[in-house]
Amino acid sequence: MRRTRWFLAGVVLFLGGSGLVYEYCLSTLASHLLGNSVEQFSLIIALMLFAMGLAGWAQRAVRNDVADLFVFAEIALGALGGSSAVLLYLAFAWLEHFHLALYSLALAIGFGIGLEIPMLMRINQEWRPDLRDNVADVFSLDYVGALLGALLWAFVLLPALPLDRIGLLLGLANLGVAAATLVVLWKRLRRRRLLVGTLLAALAGLVGLTTASPMLIDEARQQLFRDPIQYHSRSPYQDIVITGRGPRMSLYLNGHLQFDSEDEHIYHEVLVHPALMALETPPRHVLVLGGGDGLAVREVLKWPSVERVTLVDLDPEMTRLAREYPPLVALNGGALADARVVDVDAAGVTAGAAEPVVKAAERPRDALRGREAAIGEVRVVHLDADAFLRDLTGPWDAIIADFPDPRSADLAKLFSLEFYRQARARLRPGGVIVAQAGSPYTQRRAFWCVVDTMAASDLAVLPLHAQVPNFGEWGFVIGRRDAVPRPAGAPPVSTRWLTAEGLAAAAVFAPSLARPEGDPVVSTRLDPRVLPLYVEGEPLSGPDLFPGDTKR
Repeated sequence: MRRTRWFLAGVVLFLGGSGLVYEYCLSTLASHLLGNSVEQFSLIIALMLFAMGLAGWAQRAVRNDVADLFVFAEIALGALGGSSAVLLYLAFAWLEHFHLALYSLALAIGFGIGLEIPMLMRINQEWRPDLRDNVADVFSLDYVGALLGALLWAFVLLPALPLDRIGLLLGLANLGVAAATLVVLWKRLRRRRLLVGTLLAALAGLVGLTTASPMLIDEARQQLFRDPIQYHSRSPYQDIVITGRGPRMSLYLNGHLQFDSEDEHIYHEVLVHPALMALETPPRHVLVLGGGDGLAVREVLKWPSVERVTLVDLDPEMTRLAREYPPLVALNGGALADARVVDVDAAGVTAGAAEPVVKAAERPRDALRGREAAIGEVRVVHLDADAFLRDLTGPWDAIIADFPDPRSADLAKLFSLEFYRQARARLRPGGVIVAQAGSPYTQRRAFWCVVDTMAASDLAVLPLHAQVPNFGEWGFVIGRRDAVPRPAGAPPVSTRWLTAEGLAAAAVFAPSLARPEGDPVVSTRLDPRVLPLYVEGEPLSGPDLFPGDTKR
């Protein structure tokens, strides 16, 4: 009896941890696929809790065969939860109504989790007939298990394994616990053959899916992209895919296009050169936040006055690719090839050492002798850019913020009033900060929110825009200390797209791109206004010809 009690206590611990990991796994995958992590975590966890409540109410109808139902629930949860990440990824690639599959799966898994605890309490009642003791035993262990599951998820599983593997391994462990439970409760079970058959079938299915999942996921992933996948990797921070056909290449992070080699020069020239042209004196020290692909650094290093570029990108895998993946190295001109990667403790950020970036000497006599000329130096710091700014004293001539769009709360903080105030404090007098600010057409209100937020941080601002074929209309904001940024004329360095005429046109906003009516909208840490504006996008402003929520 005592052994059975201790075994059931271990089962409760496992169920508390595994249930939480299933919730996190589904929510994280949905965030990667759909964006807006706050919405996905809120919806999925709420749906699962709702389903758990339904299960707790429904289990009242079971008067006999409680042990049978408990084992069956364990088997079903192991099979369904274990395969959930793979099934959802396949559904995202092949099904039109992905949301229906996602939320139905969340409800089903939540219902299974909700069945287990009441069933286990009823089984435990044999040894703990007093309700107070029974509730204390089960719920205390369940909550401790949830804590252990959360720690395991955050510090072991997520950093080390992809989401599909986490789900499959947890599902197999769930089936193992179900098998052990079947053995321990064997004498109390009435439908032994059915349960054994169900367990074996679920185990065979999950093992088969584990074996086939790499091929299935590769096929599904290719379905999501127009061109053949040339490179794929997962880091603890994001899913990295590079596609290409012939000399063309495109980079996708978590399914979102970051650049296409056909037109990325438009984006990066407008991002970098107008801001550096707005300085009173040529730039010497430049800080690049984000932009781990090295393309913004490539443009910065065109300026002969630049002595040092410090690149801060959260993902070491991205900067490794920028240094080692041949097509990307060719595209960024080897901008990071000679950089020294510096791992920095968040409690004490330092600029660290760096090696110079060199090119062949330009004078024919020196070039024939194999001499090289230093054109700048690059430092790479793998740290959240927000934390880096908070701890680094500066000053910088220019800060280039090349962050992803504010589609989640974590990203929205990098477009906040507090962030721009920190950036301003790190600029030398007359220094500039430039940020990519999304589309002034499809996310017009979010774009102007970024402009207003930067202006509220006591920076004089200049919004710009350019047509980037693969992105559409795209916007940028330059902020300068002490005076309005006024870049004019042609860039003093070689460019493929940006001209004096192009720069002048970039500062003119047509009515469909201009600031919406109303008061300025400022985004802060406590009230990230830019996030809902970005997620909502812009509705069609013309005649209502199409039903539904058609947007620009």
